[in-house]
Amino acid sequence: MRSITLSGVLAVGALFAGVASVSAQSPAPLETAYAHVNFGGQGGSHDLVQSGAFPLYDENALVTSKTGIGGGGVFDIGGGYRVWSQVYAGLSYSYTSDSSNADVTGSIPHPLRYDEFRAVTGNANGLKHKESALHLQAVWRQPVTTKFDVALSIGPTIYFASQDVVKGLTIAEQPNGVVLTGVETESVNDTTVGFNIGADGTYLFSPRFGAGAFLRYAGGEASLDGTAGTVKLDLGGVQIGAGLRLRF
Repeated sequence: MRSITLSGVLAVGALFAGVASVSAQSPAPLETAYAHVNFGGQGGSHDLVQSGAFPLYDENALVTSKTGIGGGGVFDIGGGYRVWSQVYAGLSYSYTSDSSNADVTGSIPHPLRYDEFRAVTGNANGLKHKESALHLQAVWRQPVTTKFDVALSIGPTIYFASQDVVKGLTIAEQPNGVVLTGVETESVNDTTVGFNIGADGTYLFSPRFGAGAFLRYAGGEASLDGTAGTVKLDLGGVQIGAGLRLRF
């Protein structure tokens, strides 16, 4: 996570430095407001490690799981309104989702002998992960030519995260030991606050319409409370995409 954060911030920071050195060449006047819609992807991966317990045979069975959550496609829509000079108040909404598998291990108490545990292993498939994010942004726009401008943004991000986690295990007692027959899962949710930093470039085909591309790093951490315990999950990553632009 630290390497992803550093690379994302450095990439966007390089764009900040480059744009800051640009001198306008016959720039177009700034409009009052803008809107955009983008499609792209979110890079990076996060590990969700969960340890918890559930009641069984008047004791607690222990369960541990590890899920690798990768990147996915991103849908992004938003806009902004000029509040002063080249500064805009912006808001973007982005959504991404992913499905992954978990490696599961369990420690199962004996039905007849107290404090005697048996080990089982298995997998939980198709665990769903969803991130909805509201990116509040202070945006600085710099016209470069009459048709091209760039924008730099920074601000807080409100995350609405949903994740399938392991709730418990189903087992079968057999003469030669215990067998794992299934993994019970549940969907848990959290709302948390992170941050975002990004850059956007727009080429205008007409005074009102154009196309552009964006690069953003957004990150946060969710605290997911499930039946088997609370787990922490890193959110976000480097987002890149392109789409349509509208000026008002």
